[in-house]
Amino acid sequence: MMLAKGLPEGWALQAIPALLMIGGMVGKLACGDLEERLGVIRTVIVTEVATAGGILLILVLPNIAAFAVLPLLGIALNGTSSVLYGTVGDLVERDRQSRAFGLFYTVGTVSSIAAPLAYGMLGDWIGIETTVAIAAGLVLLTLPFTLASRPAVSWRATAT
Repeated sequence: MMLAKGLPEGWALQAIPALLMIGGMVGKLACGDLEERLGVIRTVIVTEVATAGGILLILVLPNIAAFAVLPLLGIALNGTSSVLYGTVGDLVERDRQSRAFGLFYTVGTVSSIAAPLAYGMLGDWIGIETTVAIAAGLVLLTLPFTLASRPAVSWRATAT
């Protein structure tokens, strides 16, 4: 997509490292701090809305501006996982945590393999811009689930 925006090839090749490495490293730390201030539910809502917004910004911004958004998108995209990893331990009884973490990581790993393949096929079929917009919309589908988990998160926070 960066190439399609006219970004030089060398810059476009740095899009993934800029997104995953720089933003991801900062995001893990920043979102952990944010979770301590806002709580799990609010942090997940903020990061998911920021992720969807960042994805949509990349679609509409010109090349250099879109590239500059990538580390910010990486903060939201990768930082959410730190918050979610910590939540597993909060929501599951101690004697079932090994199984819960195993399931959580397995689903995450399978999704990280399946999603790019599915998005790639969809992009070939309907175009990359439409596929990226769909991805942003799918990110927002996490919000109802996040809000639905609010009672469990609140209960565990007061029970400990």
